[in-house]
Amino acid sequence: MKNKKFRYSLNSKAFIVGAVIIVLLLNAILISLDSKIPLEFDFTEDKIYALTEESEGIVDKIEEPIEILILTTGEDTQSISMVKNVLDKYSQRNSAITVREVDVIKNPAEVQAYVQEIASMNIGSLLIRQGERYELVNATDFFSQNGYSYIERVVTTKLAGFIDGMTASSVFFTTGHGEQISNSTTKVLEMAGYQIEQFDSLSKDFPEDGKSIVIISAPQSDFSVEEIDKLDKFLDRGGNVQIYFDPIYASSDLPNLQNYLREDWGIVRNTHVVLDSGNMIENSTYMVGVLGDHEITNPVKESQKRAGYSPANSFTVAADKSTGIEIHTLLSTYDDAFAKASVEAIMEEGNLQKSANDESGTFDVLVAATKDIDNVDNEVFTGKLIVGGSVLIFDALTTDTRFANEDILLNSVNWMNGGEASITVRAKAIPGGVMSLTVTQFWIWLAVLVLVVPVAILACGIVIFVKRRYK
Repeated sequence: MKNKKFRYSLNSKAFIVGAVIIVLLLNAILISLDSKIPLEFDFTEDKIYALTEESEGIVDKIEEPIEILILTTGEDTQSISMVKNVLDKYSQRNSAITVREVDVIKNPAEVQAYVQEIASMNIGSLLIRQGERYELVNATDFFSQNGYSYIERVVTTKLAGFIDGMTASSVFFTTGHGEQISNSTTKVLEMAGYQIEQFDSLSKDFPEDGKSIVIISAPQSDFSVEEIDKLDKFLDRGGNVQIYFDPIYASSDLPNLQNYLREDWGIVRNTHVVLDSGNMIENSTYMVGVLGDHEITNPVKESQKRAGYSPANSFTVAADKSTGIEIHTLLSTYDDAFAKASVEAIMEEGNLQKSANDESGTFDVLVAATKDIDNVDNEVFTGKLIVGGSVLIFDALTTDTRFANEDILLNSVNWMNGGEASITVRAKAIPGGVMSLTVTQFWIWLAVLVLVVPVAILACGIVIFVKRRYK
């Protein structure tokens, strides 16, 4: 009898000890695998901790080893933890990518070759290198002020630059007419991998490559006849042009440019100023508009984001427009909008409210047009044109990720490049209430969950067993 009880006691203890050992081993195995295989599920709305298909496609093309260094001072923060979490997905996807932290205080020799460039960068910035090639990413580019993450976008864009054959497309801005080039616009385009270039359209020709994109941004003086001819020839060989007028910067007529749009494209610029006091955004001078149906805007409409605009000119389609030209509305006002004669009229009235003489209704403030051109060799080229009534459509609201303006800008450039406009590597909302752990906090919780809790359970089991055994 005693032998049976002894064997029973021994077996019970062995079972408990074995169970604890198995749990500890499983935890150790999972921890070691986590650096190579993603073991967590991303339930955040924008999948902030998962890579998009576009990022995965680029990562899969990397063959030569790439090292991503996170530049720190030894102190972990929530933002650095989030960056590391996202970067781990790149190394898990492709073993050619390695990620590690470098304490620039303790190990300055690691970054000695880049010391001048990183001197002005924030803690948590990245150094991405492959042999002698390298790229730097400032930590200030990772997050927006209103809670969105740009981590995946900027990292994927930089990695693409290391892949042979993946050259960045260029976006050209004209100069020489007092153009107002938005820093917000250029920053968004650069973060998306586009190279920004400027050229004086009077002294230089438009790009030879028909796939290039030229932006005319709120010119204050008119284009010459020679420049209009260059512009027309560029579009005739399948070029892409975006023109943004703006009543704030230039309320006067630009006859050469406007006549070209009217006669060759059937787009009439109305020089009045469109307002909608009933749809103002947070007491600002920006207003919410209505998205039209187009491959540029349809993906945005699915995301249910709103798009805004500032006081703008509007556009109408000429009655004698050529049948070979297609014009689509990208952004219009609500039907209770109204139009003032000019900025001066608004200043005289001293408010943004509708008066008895104002025209009211729905106004188109952003339109897209295409025109097919047959050349002498019977080749067909498609010129693409976007015309906006306010350059500020892509200014402050472009970096405000609550609105769809950034997506419209990137989709418009992608559409002109011949790609299908879709929302891929864009800003991702950082969910509220997320618990981000530093390395120290991680090890504390690991010790508690993997050691303390199992040992406590084992101790309780032993106590209960002993009490029941000798009761």
